[in-house]
Amino acid sequence: MGGMLTKKKVWRFIILACIIVPIAVFITKVDFVVVFQELQKIGPRFLVILLITFIAYLLGTVGWWVCLGKERRCVSLLQLFGIRQVGETVGLYNPSSIVGGDVLKNELLKPYRITGSVASESIVVSRVTAVLSQLLLLIISLLWLSLTASNVLPLLWRYGLFVLIALLLAIKGVFFYFLYQQRGIGRTVPQNMSNLWWRMRKTVRDLALQAQCFCRDNNTLFWWSYFLFFLHWLVGSMEFYVILYFLGYDILWIQGVLLDMGVILIKSVGAFIPGQLGIEELGNKVVLASIGIQGVAVWVTVSILRRARQVCWILIGIVCYIFIRKSDTTNVLKYGSPVR
Repeated sequence: MGGMLTKKKVWRFIILACIIVPIAVFITKVDFVVVFQELQKIGPRFLVILLITFIAYLLGTVGWWVCLGKERRCVSLLQLFGIRQVGETVGLYNPSSIVGGDVLKNELLKPYRITGSVASESIVVSRVTAVLSQLLLLIISLLWLSLTASNVLPLLWRYGLFVLIALLLAIKGVFFYFLYQQRGIGRTVPQNMSNLWWRMRKTVRDLALQAQCFCRDNNTLFWWSYFLFFLHWLVGSMEFYVILYFLGYDILWIQGVLLDMGVILIKSVGAFIPGQLGIEELGNKVVLASIGIQGVAVWVTVSILRRARQVCWILIGIVCYIFIRKSDTTNVLKYGSPVR
């Protein structure tokens, strides 16, 4: 028994280290002197950037909240906002990316008397609706680009753009075909569970089945979540627009959407890098150049402001985690062990 407790403590220490170390590395790499100088130029207007991201995060929280179905009454929107913020922060700055963040969300939901299957299903479905709505916004922005810049882009780039749009539409089509097909995806449990490939197949199968069942049984909630996450991405993309407006660049709102979607695509390549250090900065440079903004000073300022916003939300995430742990202890004392 003592050996099992020791192992649990070791694993908890390892997990905690995997969460804290990448965030600490990210913070140490940030030049806070330069960040402070750029923030001084923007002044109180930086609060507008934080407000935009807060509204976007709140919409994402509500998009997840509706996926909890009837059991959403067990957790308040404010509590779920804190849980989501902690999970997303870990997902962004941990090498395991969104997987680690979603696992932590599931763990943090346990003290709230939410059935384990409902908790994991809500996380999976909200991730699916987030991805699908993001694809829709990306397709819209690319269609706008193909219609407005077709005379400017080289022929090869135009063909590549049309191929990319067709590919994204095909991916969305396959997603929805799978979600609405009548027959299941197969419930056969792999026999060789010691094999990593079989374990991965079983995990993917279980997650896909959860999303399919939810979409069939709670279709209205699925589309509400889809709509809310679409608004989440839409509002979040205004960050680029507002920053460039503050810096004196008059761009279209749809261009801000295109910039944000482009950075997200580039960041996904380096998802395993904590905080996408260097990758996000490269993404900012590429997307700004795509709309004709070549100045190094602008690129650096945009990157610093976006990093400053991330640092602020890291600190908010840490505060949320402290309050969540206190709340978890209170709930366990009040209601007993969490529902499994």
